[in-house]
Amino acid sequence: MPKGNCEFKATGGQYFSTVIFHLGLFSLFSLGIYLPWALVRLFKLKAAHTSIQGKDTKFSGRGGALFGLLLVSSLLTIVTLGLYGPWAFCRIFRWKADHTLVGGVPSRFSGTGGGLFVLYLFQLILLPMLTFGFYYPVGMYRFHAWKEEHTLYGGKPASFGAGLGAYIKICLVTWILNSLTLGLFTPWALCMLYRWQMGGLAVGDRELTDHFPPVQTSWRAVLITFLMGLLLVASMGFFILEEIKFHMQALSKGSFQETAVLKSKIVMSKPETPSAKAVEKTEKPIAAEKEPALKPSKPKKTQTEKPKAVNQDFEDRLRKIDLLIKDNPKNGIAYYNRACLYASKEDFDQALKDFTQAINIDPENAEAYYNRGIVRARKNQYDMAIQDFQKVIRLNPAFEDAYCNRGNVYYALKKYNLAVQDYDKALEIDPKDRDVYFNRGLSYLALHQKIRAFADFEKALTLGQKKAEAYLKRPKDS
Repeated sequence: MPKGNCEFKATGGQYFSTVIFHLGLFSLFSLGIYLPWALVRLFKLKAAHTSIQGKDTKFSGRGGALFGLLLVSSLLTIVTLGLYGPWAFCRIFRWKADHTLVGGVPSRFSGTGGGLFVLYLFQLILLPMLTFGFYYPVGMYRFHAWKEEHTLYGGKPASFGAGLGAYIKICLVTWILNSLTLGLFTPWALCMLYRWQMGGLAVGDRELTDHFPPVQTSWRAVLITFLMGLLLVASMGFFILEEIKFHMQALSKGSFQETAVLKSKIVMSKPETPSAKAVEKTEKPIAAEKEPALKPSKPKKTQTEKPKAVNQDFEDRLRKIDLLIKDNPKNGIAYYNRACLYASKEDFDQALKDFTQAINIDPENAEAYYNRGIVRARKNQYDMAIQDFQKVIRLNPAFEDAYCNRGNVYYALKKYNLAVQDYDKALEIDPKDRDVYFNRGLSYLALHQKIRAFADFEKALTLGQKKAEAYLKRPKDS
C-alpha cells in the first residue's frame, strides 16, 4: 500500500486565537465581511506547519483578493440557484493553489467546473438526500479527494489515499466534543483534519513517487448509508404510529370536551375530559346589581348605572347594556358585562367581540383576558386562548383559574407535560382544588404515569370530585 510523503505538525492550542477570535467572533461581529481575511490567516498558519515532499510551504494570498472572489462566486451561485456551485469551488481552489508555494514553486489546480459538476450533483446533493443525510460525510470525502487529485503542489502531481473510516471518526469526534464544549474544540478538530489530509497525500513525479490509486465511489458505502437512513426513518415511523395508536385508544374512551365559559367550577360530563373553570351553575351572566361579579382591575368612573342581573330576561338585560354603551362608547365595564351575557347564551362570536372591545378600553383588565381565553378555547382557537391566559398570569400571577384553564387547553393539544406544569402551579395557589387534581390525574394517565394518576384521583375524590371514582374502579394495569 503506498504511503503519503506529506506531513502536518501543529496543535489545537496554536490555532485557538485564529479559529475562535478571527474565524469566529471577528467574522460574526463584522457580519461576515472579515471572513476572507480570517481564512487567509488560517491558510498561512496551515502552510507554516505543513511539509510537502520534505519541502516547506508558504501561502501568499491576501484577504482583499479573496473577498472579491467570494463575493462574485456567491452572487453567481445564488443567481443560478446553485448551478454555478462547481465553477465557484474551482475558482476558489485555483486561487488558493496559485498562492501556495512549495519550496518556493507555485502550485496549480487543473480541475474544471464541468468536471466537478457530476460529482457535486450526485455526491453532495442527490446521494445524501436518498440516504437521509447519512451519505453526506462520504460525499465530502469524495469531494476532498477530487480536489487533491487535481492539485499540482509545487508543479508536481498529487494523489490521495487517506482512509474514509478515519475521516468519519474525525467527524463524529468533532460533533460530540464541539457539542460538549460549545464549539471550543474546533481548533483541535481542524488540526485532526489537516493531519489526516496531509498524511494521506502523495506528491511527486509519477515515475519517482509511489502514488495512491484514484478514489472511486464505493457503492457499498452508498448501500450501507441508505440502509442506515432507512432504519432511522422506519424507527421514527414506528414511534409515530405507536403515538397515534395510543391517542386513538384514548379517543375511543372519551375525548376532550369543550372548554366551559367564564369563571367558577363545574365538572365535565364525559371521561378523559379535564374539569374547567366555567359559568356559575345558575347560568346567570356575570353582571351584578351594582357591579360586575368579575370587575376589572380599574373600573371606569364614567359608569353611572349598571345592568341588573336578577329576575330579568336576556333581552331586557341586553337592552339596558346597549343603552349604557350608546350613552358612553368608552364604557369598558358595559362591554365586559355584555360579553358575559352573550357567553351565557353561547353566542361566542359576539362575546369575543365585546371582550376584545373591553380589553381595548382597559388593557389591564385581567378578567376580560381570562374570559376571552375561555371563549377562544370553546371556539378551538387554542393558540390564541393560550396567549390570553398568559396575559392574565402576567397581570395577576395568583390567578389560579388561568393556570387551570391553560392546562386544559394544553390537554386538548395533547401537550400533557405542559398541562401538568400548569396544574402544578394552580395547586400551589389552591392546594384543595379537587378539579385540578382530577385534571392532573387525566394528564398523568395520558402520559402513562398511572401511579401518579391514581394518587391524584384519590385526592380529588377525597375533596369531593365524584368523577374520579369511576377511574379508581378501573384496574391499575389497564
